[in-house]
Amino acid sequence: MEDCSRNIQLIIEYNGADFSGWQRQDGLPTVQGCVELALKEILGEIPLLVVAGRTDAGVHALAQVANFRTKSTIEDWKFSPALNRYLPPEVSIHQSREVKPDFNARNDSLSKKYRYRIYEGPQRTGLEHQRAWQWRSTIDVGEIEKAATHLIGEHDFESFRHTECDAEHAIREMFGISVETSPRPPFGRYIDITFHANAYCRHMCRILAGTLMEVGLGKRTPESMNTIIESRHRTAAGQTAPAFGLTLLEVIYP
Repeated sequence: MEDCSRNIQLIIEYNGADFSGWQRQDGLPTVQGCVELALKEILGEIPLLVVAGRTDAGVHALAQVANFRTKSTIEDWKFSPALNRYLPPEVSIHQSREVKPDFNARNDSLSKKYRYRIYEGPQRTGLEHQRAWQWRSTIDVGEIEKAATHLIGEHDFESFRHTECDAEHAIREMFGISVETSPRPPFGRYIDITFHANAYCRHMCRILAGTLMEVGLGKRTPESMNTIIESRHRTAAGQTAPAFGLTLLEVIYP
């Protein structure tokens, strides 16, 4: 029987501070749960919602991608404002559009970009509460940049994934890591570490960020990244940076 349903793609922004991650969990607030309830208000049912990548509790997203199938005749662009009527202020649908029938937000993605934000300043920042990892210590950005060069390319990132990660292996290709600073008047500065890889293991970005921070603080050398990779053991890498500093920036498709 021919499937006459339409395939709708959503571009979703959210502040994950008060959510237990993307994936629906009974009795807990999740981004998926919010979006599905909003869809139910519009469609009268909850469609299967496919997401590009599940984010952990506390992690944010600037442009998460999801898709669902529906037989509704609502114009594709109207889903955005309609869904936003039923979503909490921490979640926003920036775009909704009809895509090819075989598009799959998860399987079709080529790579993803994540940014880890650090705030370096004499006192904490109120505006970036639960948005940046805050430090009073002076951080050597140049050393972080040197360390990042050792992580580019295809590696076994076993040392940089959670011990309970259920992926079959940790071989990933890191296309690039950029480290950018920007002043935060009147005090302090932001240090943004952006990762671009074909895929990630559980907590991989956060462990990379925590390890690179230890380099910036003089606790490790940039060259130690090679030893960490070769060890293939979680204990060789640094701490797991807090979830709230991480934001999914972009999902890249063909």
